[in-house]
Amino acid sequence: MPRVKSRDVNFSKLRSLDTEATGLDLHHGACPYLVTTSNGKANEFWEWDVNPTNRRIVADHKDICEIEKLVEEHQIVIQNSKFDVGGLEQLGCVPNWPWERTWDTLLAEHLLASNRQKDLTSLALIYLSEDIKPYEDAVRKASMEARSIARKSYPNWRIANKDDPTMPSAKETTWKYDMWLPRAIAKEECYPKDHPWWEVTSEYANADSAVTLPIFVCQVKLLKQRDLWEIYLERLKLLPIIYKMERQGVTLSSQRLDKLVADYEQESGRCARVCLNIAHDMGCELELPKSGNNKSLRTFVFDKLKLPVVQTSDKTGEPSLDKKVVEQYETLLPPRSKQLLFVRNLRGKRKRDTALTYMASYRRFWRPVADIRHWYRLHPSLNITGTDTTRCSSQYPNEQNISKQEGFNLRYCFGPAPGREWWSLDGKNLELRLPAYESGEQELVDLFERSKEPPYYGSVHLLNFSTVYPDLWAKELKVAGFDKVGPHCKKKYEGSWYQWCKNGGFAVQYGAVDRDDGEGTADVAFHKPGAHALLKSRFSKLEKLNRKCINHAEKNGFVETIPDKTVNPRRGYPLLCTRTEYGRIKPTVPLNYHIQGSAGWWMCKAEIRCQPLLEELTAKDPRGYYMIMQIHDELVFDFPFEPDMGNLPKIQECKRLMELGGDDYGIPTPVDIEYNPENWSEGETV
Repeated sequence: MPRVKSRDVNFSKLRSLDTEATGLDLHHGACPYLVTTSNGKANEFWEWDVNPTNRRIVADHKDICEIEKLVEEHQIVIQNSKFDVGGLEQLGCVPNWPWERTWDTLLAEHLLASNRQKDLTSLALIYLSEDIKPYEDAVRKASMEARSIARKSYPNWRIANKDDPTMPSAKETTWKYDMWLPRAIAKEECYPKDHPWWEVTSEYANADSAVTLPIFVCQVKLLKQRDLWEIYLERLKLLPIIYKMERQGVTLSSQRLDKLVADYEQESGRCARVCLNIAHDMGCELELPKSGNNKSLRTFVFDKLKLPVVQTSDKTGEPSLDKKVVEQYETLLPPRSKQLLFVRNLRGKRKRDTALTYMASYRRFWRPVADIRHWYRLHPSLNITGTDTTRCSSQYPNEQNISKQEGFNLRYCFGPAPGREWWSLDGKNLELRLPAYESGEQELVDLFERSKEPPYYGSVHLLNFSTVYPDLWAKELKVAGFDKVGPHCKKKYEGSWYQWCKNGGFAVQYGAVDRDDGEGTADVAFHKPGAHALLKSRFSKLEKLNRKCINHAEKNGFVETIPDKTVNPRRGYPLLCTRTEYGRIKPTVPLNYHIQGSAGWWMCKAEIRCQPLLEELTAKDPRGYYMIMQIHDELVFDFPFEPDMGNLPKIQECKRLMELGGDDYGIPTPVDIEYNPENWSEGETV
C-alpha cells in the first residue's frame, strides 16, 4: 500500500503564533488587533488600536510585512489554526497561508487524548506544569472594569453585547470580545505608562504563544512514541479543506425560510390549541412551556391525564417528559384516546418550536449574497476536534442539526443560489456496514451484497423489523406482497415502529443495557420486551465484536478506529472511552466510538481525496467547484449549473474517490448520489 508522504518538524524553525480579536465572528467584522509569536525563548508581538466607535482595526503596513516575513521563514505552530489564519486574512495578512508548514496543537491533543480538556491553560498544566490562568484572571478583571468605565464615560463606544447583530455568536458573557478596552481606556484617559492596563492584554496573549510551542514539542514526542505521527500528518491535511469550506459557506433562500417559519408557527399554534382545549375540557388551565417541561404541564399530564411515570429526571427527580418518554407514550396509550391525542400534539408542537429556534439562528448568522435578492450565506464553524470521536461538530450556527425528518425538514430553506446546483453524496449505511463486515456477520454481509433484492433491499432496519415485530411484518406482507413489504413498512411506520426499530437496532449494536424484565435500554427503544436478547442471539458475531471492544477499552481505556492501510496499518485512531463513577467503562461506548470514529475517518479521507479534483476544476472554470457541507456521512457539493446534468461525470468521479475509503479498510463503502437543482430537501437520486 502507498504510504503517506511524510514531513517532519524542524525544531530550529518553529514559531508559535496566536491572535486576539474583537470577537469570534470574522465574517461579521471581527478582526485581530494583537498578534503574538514565540520561539520558545522570547516573544515578539504587534498590537494595534481598535476604533472604539466602530471596532475596526487598521494594522500598520510595516507590521503586516514583518508578520508575513516571519510566516514565510518558519514552521508555524498554532492552537486552533483555522481561526487565527482567518483573522490574519481579515487583516490582509498572508493571503495564501502555508498550510504545509503549519502545525496544530488542538489536532495533536485530540489524537493523544480525545476526551480531555484541550484549552491552552489545561495543556500548559499537563505538559509544562505551568499555570497561565492568572494572566486570564487579570485580563478578565481589567476588561470588565474597562467596560464599566466605557458605559459610564464613553456612551458612543461600541461595547460587545449579545444583541449586537455584528456579534451573532455572543452570549451573556462577552468580556473576551472587549479585551482591547483596557488599553483603549488607558490611552484615552492618559494613564501613566506603568499602569497595568497598557499591557494586561498583551501579557495574556504572550503567555498563550509562549506555552504553545513547548506544548507542541511534548506532543510531537508522544505522537512518535505511540506510533501516531502518520495519523497526525494525515489529519492535518483536513485543516485547509475545512477552512475553505467555512469560507465558501452555505446558501439559503429567505423566501423559503419565511414560508417554513409561517407554516411551522401555524402548526405549532394548532398543536398548542389542541393541548390547551383538552386541558380546558378537563377543568385545567394549562400553561405550556416555551420549551421542555414545567410544573403546570407535569401536573396536568400525571395528575389529570393519569399517564404513568416512565422515568424521572436525573437532575430534579421529577417525572420526565423528554423526547424519548413522549415517543414511548405513543405506543402505550389507547388509540383514539384523549391521552394519545394530547401527547401527539405536544410532540408536534415541540418539534416545530425547535425548528423555529434553529431558523431564528440562521437569520442571526446569515449575510446577503451579493447582487442576488432573497439569497443569504451562512459560514458555520466546523470543529474537527469537537466530539470524542473523529466526527465533526459545528456551531455559529450548527449545521449538523439541519434535519430532513418529516414535519421537521429544515433542508427546504437551503439550496443552490441562482446559477448554481447542489449534489449530495452520502455513504450508505456506514454505521451498520462497517461492523457487519468487520465482525464477519454473514447474514448482514449478504444483505448488503444483495441490496436490490426483496424483501429488505439491503436494509438492516427492515431485517430487524421482521425479526422483532413478526406479527406486524406478517400482517403487512399479506397487504403489500413479498416484493413490496419492506418499503411499505418503512413508509407506513416511518414515525413509529420503523423509527423505533432503528433506535433499538443501534442500541443493541452499541451495547445497550439488557435486563430480564424487558426494561433494558434496547427493549425500551424497540417498545418490545425481549427484542434485545432476540437480536443478540441472531447476530452473535456482531455481539462478539462488541465484547472485544469493551474488553479492549476496560484494559486500555480507549478503543481504536479500523486501521487505515494507506496511513498506518499497525493501528487506528485512539479514542478515550467514558468511565462510570465506579471506574468501569460504559458498555454503550466502546463499539460506538470504534464505529463512529471509523466512519469519521472515512469522511476525512473522502474530503482529502475530493479537494484536489475540485481545485483542478476551479482552475479551469472560475465559477468554482466547492465542498460546502459535511453532515455525518454526507458531503454536499456546490457546482456551477449545467443543463441536462452536465456535471454528472464530475460528481461520479467524486463518488469514486469517496468510495476508495472502503479500500483503506478492506470493506466496500458505496456512496449514493442525489441531485439538488433547487433545494436540499428535494432531490433526484442518480
